[in-house]
Amino acid sequence: MELTAGARELFAQEMAAKFLATVDGEGRPNVALIVTLQPPPDGRGDRLIFGEFLMWRSREYLLNNPRVGMACVDTKLRMVTLSGDFRGFERTGIYKEAMDASPLMRYNAYSGVRSAGVIDVREAGEERRASLLSIPLDLLLLKLRGGGGLRQGVELPRLVKEKFTMITSIKAVAVVGEDGYPRVIPVLPVVEKGRGVLLFKAASYNRELAEVRTPCPAAMALVTMDAKSYKVKGELQSAGKGFFALRVDEVFNAMPPRVGERIVPPEEEAAGAG
Repeated sequence: MELTAGARELFAQEMAAKFLATVDGEGRPNVALIVTLQPPPDGRGDRLIFGEFLMWRSREYLLNNPRVGMACVDTKLRMVTLSGDFRGFERTGIYKEAMDASPLMRYNAYSGVRSAGVIDVREAGEERRASLLSIPLDLLLLKLRGGGGLRQGVELPRLVKEKFTMITSIKAVAVVGEDGYPRVIPVLPVVEKGRGVLLFKAASYNRELAEVRTPCPAAMALVTMDAKSYKVKGELQSAGKGFFALRVDEVFNAMPPRVGERIVPPEEEAAGAG
């Protein structure tokens, strides 16, 4: 599918939050912040590329299931969501050269890009923009909303809780659609209701939330203005009247150099984290 000029412009922005959702071997969603996701240098409008950089779980899932979901949110809160098919990693050629030349990769302190991932766009949502005025109101509604009847999750580390409930952090929740493709849905205000329960709501910018059949497996990733990133996985529950709650079962670090390391429960306590 050919992307609109607006969608291409969003994914071309270096400072935008870009998320990639994959599906694990058990059919559950995974979502990760992929800052290099961008239009290719050959001008193809039906394709995005990204750098294979400190990828562990996402790389494994891509190689076993090519179905992906994507979302981009810029600093003006303009956003678009996509689905697509992963076509493979390229270790040479113009896509790899574009990744090597990217300012985001050229000066990183960890390692170079091993290859360029290629995704053909299958489906694109409409371009939307969240209202800055609506965010404080949504946050107030979330704080006033009761959490009774929601199943509790794991205890979130203080720093992780702080980032997920920070009003300026950009969040994205991933679920798997009935067609087997993961969907990434942007989320802005989030509050914690009880232990390990992240509450948020459907709004005009992410109305797809209202169409999700719950309960279902879900994952959520975030990025802050100072480039901090974490990820959680668990079960998405309906909290009624357009409100949704993610019961957190697992917490992961999503920042270099320990990208993908599970924090809660610790990796050594249980093997085979998703």
